[in-house]
Amino acid sequence: KQTQSFKLILYLVRHGDAEPKKPGVSDFERQLTLNGRDVTQKMAKALRKMGIKIDLVVSSPLVRAVQTAEIIRDIIGVETEILKLNELIPGSGFTSFLGIISNLDAENILAVGHEPYLGEFLGWFICLSKPIEFEKNSIACVEVERFSQCGGNLKWFVNPEQILKLIE
Repeated sequence: KQTQSFKLILYLVRHGDAEPKKPGVSDFERQLTLNGRDVTQKMAKALRKMGIKIDLVVSSPLVRAVQTAEIIRDIIGVETEILKLNELIPGSGFTSFLGIISNLDAENILAVGHEPYLGEFLGWFICLSKPIEFEKNSIACVEVERFSQCGGNLKWFVNPEQILKLIE
């Protein structure tokens, strides 16, 4: 095992519940529903109560992901602006995403994205043969050892029901 001079914790979050696809509204523009906002707020409060520290929030540029990221950033109290990354849009390359976060000055990064990208990325990054399914507002905590395939260790993974039970 290599000794690394860095320690990075990556929190992967799937956006909250969004409005359904409808004519005249592009997938890019779909917003969180009231329930999506509510569950995201509760999840963020749970993370804050757990003492989760976030230095930087990155998000897919799609509206529902940015809205999720803003709620979490505001509740946890992250001071920096959200960095919008096209590399978090489904279909993007995993190594491109890792290349960007490897150059960020942060030890605790929260990334908000979409299915199936997050589940495929997580499976690839922690060396599983298949993706892990992220339901809306699920969160994975990964310790980064290397910025490459099989370079991460899954610390924990919870869905919204589990994380809310943890703080009751």
